[in-house]
Amino acid sequence: MKLGMYLKESWYNLRKDRVYSAVYIIGTGFSLALVMAWLTVQSMHFDNSYPEVNRDRMLVIPTFMESQKGSQGGSNAMVSQAFVDRFIRNEPVEGLETLTAVAYKDALVANDLGEAVGSVASDVDMEYWKVFGFDFLYGHALSETSYNQAAPEAVICESLARTLYGREDIVGERLFIDGKEYRVCGVVRDVPQTASLAFSQLWLPDLEGDSRSSLEQWIGRPTMMGEYFVYLLARDGSDFGTIRKTLEDRLERYNNGSDVEYELSFQSGIPSVREMALRWTGMTSASFTWIGIGIMFFILLIPMINLSGMVGSRMEARMGEFGVRKSFGAWRGDVLQQITGENLLLTLLGGVLGLVLSYVLLGVFSEQFNGMVPGDAMAMAFSSEKVEAAVFSVRDFFKLKLYVLLLAIVLVLNIISALIPAFKVIRRPITDSLNSVK
Repeated sequence: MKLGMYLKESWYNLRKDRVYSAVYIIGTGFSLALVMAWLTVQSMHFDNSYPEVNRDRMLVIPTFMESQKGSQGGSNAMVSQAFVDRFIRNEPVEGLETLTAVAYKDALVANDLGEAVGSVASDVDMEYWKVFGFDFLYGHALSETSYNQAAPEAVICESLARTLYGREDIVGERLFIDGKEYRVCGVVRDVPQTASLAFSQLWLPDLEGDSRSSLEQWIGRPTMMGEYFVYLLARDGSDFGTIRKTLEDRLERYNNGSDVEYELSFQSGIPSVREMALRWTGMTSASFTWIGIGIMFFILLIPMINLSGMVGSRMEARMGEFGVRKSFGAWRGDVLQQITGENLLLTLLGGVLGLVLSYVLLGVFSEQFNGMVPGDAMAMAFSSEKVEAAVFSVRDFFKLKLYVLLLAIVLVLNIISALIPAFKVIRRPITDSLNSVK
């Protein structure tokens, strides 16, 4: 009997037992939809996405520790430009393509009418635009001329541009930020708040450098602590180990100097983007991965176990039918192929339902899914009195190939759950099968 005949017979049997078929299809569909929604959320927060298009090859230096020699404690803070120049920029680092040092701040920005609004701003260098990839709607990124102290330029996001001037194309317009005048040279697509490393609404040329920091005056001694987050762009993710070791060795050589009074160390390490995001959860990358695997298996296996019980009960109810078929010469393979065909059809129908449900879930609960993984802590650290940040369109991260792979896994599990009771059926003597008819 060909596959088409099996599917035709399976379709007839499914229509005959509609309650069983409906429960099977809905159970499979919901399992697929829930797992796919969870996988899509993880993709949104950890895969390359706008404007963090290089997440897979980025390292972060969020803070370091400065402690007096021989003492137990120390001060933990962000780095200064002096730190970046001495340990990274002044000497090549193997495997490092480029780096950028970014200082975040709250900024009160006003238009030429004096109407002001709070925003999140970033003071950036020229390399910033190589590390992160922005979509420019109008104008261009900061250039060398943008760093002119007398006539500095700025890049602004589209929503802040609309708030200040009522339109998006405001290239050439004036902005007044903390009493200083800037000219807009570019307008970019809004950055989602969950893109925590690149999140900002205003990008300004870093005109202050190390003079921006008052830490030396506050501490009362020279220090390499500052106000910069440093993002390292590796040539490839496989270079992470080399870059980390190089920088740690440089700090160790510095600490061994005879005239060094305060030792430096990467107390928090040099995390990848994934590791950086997970720090807000208190979990390591490995533990998060295993928890994720556990969640997926829990969501998938529980319905599969229930469906296996349903299949077993259904096989018992159809024992007489299989007994009649075997008495007319049907071999065991025919029975197995029929059962497999029925479950294949049910699973494929459940897969179609799961695809629809996934799309619906990701659309209806898009905002809730954005907050499932704490990636927006950087943005939340600033004033709430600012233009509302954009959120990811979760559907943009849905991967059909991943769904097909997930469906294939579910298909195998479903067939296994069906074959276990099926083997019990075909091993029964024909007389027992026929006597089971009521």
